Amino acid sequence: MADHHATRIPLSRLARDVASALIAGLWPDRDFHEVEARLSALAPRAQAVIVGTTLGLLFLCALFAAQFGVPGLFLYFLVAAAIVA
Repeated sequence: MADHHATRIPLSRLARDVASALIAGLWPDRDFHEVEARLSALAPRAQAVIVGTTLGLLFLCALFAAQFGVPGLFLYFLVAAAIVA
């Protein structure tokens, strides 16, 4: 059986990476690594507020897109992918 312990990443790190990618996508002058460095330099409470707010807004946008059915969710995923890319 393979050992999967080496590939486990804490959920907080994954959430911070997603928030950093979204913020970097919306902030034209910054790249992912700059946003990640600035976010890491903040106090843990400030990090939690920024990450929670970013992911909460992402979730609310998904709920809004879901009101329009499959086409709305498809458009939501396309916009999210375009922002992160």
